[in-house]
Amino acid sequence: MHHDRTARRAALAAPLLALALLFASCAAQGAGRIERVDPRGSVSLDEAADDLAQADVVFLGELHDDDVGHARQLDLTRALRDRRPQLVVSMEQFEADVQPFLDAYLAGDIDEELFLEHSRPWPNYAEHYRPVVEWAKREGVPVVAANIPRPLASRVAYRGLGTTDYSLWSPWVIDVDEPAYLSRFLVAMGGDPDDEPSAGVRRWFAAQVIKDAMMAQSIVRALDATPDDPPLVVHWCGRFHSDYGLGTVSRVEDLRPGTDTRVVSMIRGAERASVDDGLVIGDYVVRTPE
Repeated sequence: MHHDRTARRAALAAPLLALALLFASCAAQGAGRIERVDPRGSVSLDEAADDLAQADVVFLGELHDDDVGHARQLDLTRALRDRRPQLVVSMEQFEADVQPFLDAYLAGDIDEELFLEHSRPWPNYAEHYRPVVEWAKREGVPVVAANIPRPLASRVAYRGLGTTDYSLWSPWVIDVDEPAYLSRFLVAMGGDPDDEPSAGVRRWFAAQVIKDAMMAQSIVRALDATPDDPPLVVHWCGRFHSDYGLGTVSRVEDLRPGTDTRVVSMIRGAERASVDDGLVIGDYVVRTPE
């Protein structure tokens, strides 16, 4: 009798499970659609990866709180590694001075508890960044802690560039003269792009730029570490650092002229993915649900 009940339950559950899997599959296909910006049109993950794999650096500009966007980031990173086995993941979310702990964890020399204790992970590390770190650990993919330590950036924000500590973990070249980037920063701060920025706003912009400069320097170091066979560097960052080819992107190109950079931006809902003041947001966008 028990076996009969079990069989009947299994028979009833099978169609429901199949229906759930169908809906899940449809949702997955519709979520995180990848679109080419110019010429416009949706593309498959494989089509995007085939194209992006030809680059030197691929910027995956994220919305920090978007689950779908982060899942697509990992999908793209894995697809790119399939095409370019010598791939390096570079991350805004780790600061350069924690590189030894990151390396030790990836090598299996320390456990995760010790790694997290000393690496200052972001609050959303577990749900949004742990998957790529664990994938890299399993696959033997190097991960670069690319960002400037927060105390150094904060010092610039409150006291100015003249207080910069030129250490192993700060950039050697800092260029704050990028009018298009400053205009976008003013808007993000709630101001008018045509306004003359105050001294305080200029300090905050310099703090933004010093992050870009450090991340660019970290990326270039990763490229140049094996000059005879440079890797593909996939950089995970907030989209503001890479949209329109500004910020970190332009600084990589300044430090290493001729570098082939590509930008993928995460956009939400019906946000436009076309052009703004003559600048194209990126090569591709990942459109996530509102």
